[in-house]
Formats: sequence, structure tokens, C-alpha cells
Amino acid sequence: MAAEQATGSRPIAGRRAVVTGGLSGIGAATTALLRSRGAQVAVLDREPAADVTVDVRDAESVEAALASAAELLGGPADVLVASAGIYRIAPFLDLEPGEWDDVMATNLRGTYLAGRAFARALVAGRRPSGAIVNLASTAALVGDADEPGAHYNASKAGIVSLTRQMAIELAPHGIRVNGVCPGVIDTPMLRLMDDPAAGRRYLRESVPLRRLGTAAEVAAAIAFLASDEAAYITGAALPIDGGSTLL
Repeated sequence: MAAEQATGSRPIAGRRAVVTGGLSGIGAATTALLRSRGAQVAVLDREPAADVTVDVRDAESVEAALASAAELLGGPADVLVASAGIYRIAPFLDLEPGEWDDVMATNLRGTYLAGRAFARALVAGRRPSGAIVNLASTAALVGDADEPGAHYNASKAGIVSLTRQMAIELAPHGIRVNGVCPGVIDTPMLRLMDDPAAGRRYLRESVPLRRLGTAAEVAAAIAFLASDEAAYITGAALPIDGGSTLL
């Protein structure tokens, strides 16, 4: 009975996980949480401090990074958290093609490349199951007049659609694919509070829970979706936004 309770309280213990963009913000919080729950985690990031450095925009770099992560973990990962991404603001009329391409390459192409490399390794190794959690955003669901970013919004909407299609195609291989859509989260990428008064007004008027979310709260949702507790969930895009998309 004690063993069953221990397993139930640590449903991701013993798993091998890869987290892209795992050195900061939500990625770092997810890495810390997964490790605290007994998972082995390899952090993939463009910064030298990562377990494995990677350029998520480049297919060869991603393939090599996943292979290196498998060596570090003692076998192919069975959990992927694709959290690498960049946030940019630019009015649509001023948005340059290079800016568009940069955001799309990192956010959407990077998510596709990481998911493809991860899934190919699982399928080739005939592993019975796996889980992918992609990091989207409420920007995929609603527009924003105050912080315009058509390139960012489109990239995150693409991730939601990509997540759903991946879920359909990878289900026969036992791989679940879900996404999370964070709202205003207190991370280094947050721009809302650059003007504290405007930030407080936004939280008061546009977020029913009237506060910022934390990276730890998003990480908890990611860990759940990656765990066996979510074994019958695939293709979901979960808003984590304090209710902001309800208004």
C-alpha cells in the first residue's frame, strides 16, 4: 500500500524528460519541478549553461541535441517540454519580414523540429508511450491592442494547431501531445508591468483572479499533462490565465 501511495504521489518519477528553453522562466520552473518529482531532465537551450546547447531553428542542431540528451539520460526521453520561444512586440504596419521570420523560426519551427526529433526517436526505439507538452500562449486565442505582436500571436496559434495535428498522428504510437496557453505570467519575458500603474489596471479590469500567474503554476500544469495522471488527455490546449480569456 505504501508503495502504491508513493507511486501515486510521484506519477512522473523515473521518466526521462527533455525541456527546450529550460534555463529561464517557465522552462526553468518546469525543469525544477520535474526533477523534484523524480524525473531525469536534460535542459536544451541556446545558452552555454544548458546540459545540451541547441539552436531550435536548425534541424540538424535539434537532432544532435536530442541524441546528446539521450546519452545524458541513459536512453531516449519519453517526455518533451517544448518551451523555447521569444516574445516580440511590433505594430502590424511596421512589422518587417525579418522580424516575422525570426519569431516564426524560433517559436513555431522550433516546436515542430523538437517534436519531430523526439517522436522519431520514440517510434524508432519502439517505446510504448511518451508525452509532449508544447508551450503556446493566450496570444493564440485573443488579440492585444496594447502589446501588438502579429508575428508572436500567429506563431502561438500555429503551435495550438500543430499540437492538435501531432496528437492525432502520434496517438497510434502511444504518444500524447498537449499544449498550455499561459496568460500574464511573472517571468523575464513579461512586459505588462513595465508601466506598473497600467499593469495594475490591466490585472484589475482584465484578469478575474486579479493577479499575475507564476512560472511554478504553469510548470505544475505542464507536469500534470506530461504525467500518467493525464493518460487520457491528448490534443488539449489548456489556458492558464487567471480567467482573462473569459472576458
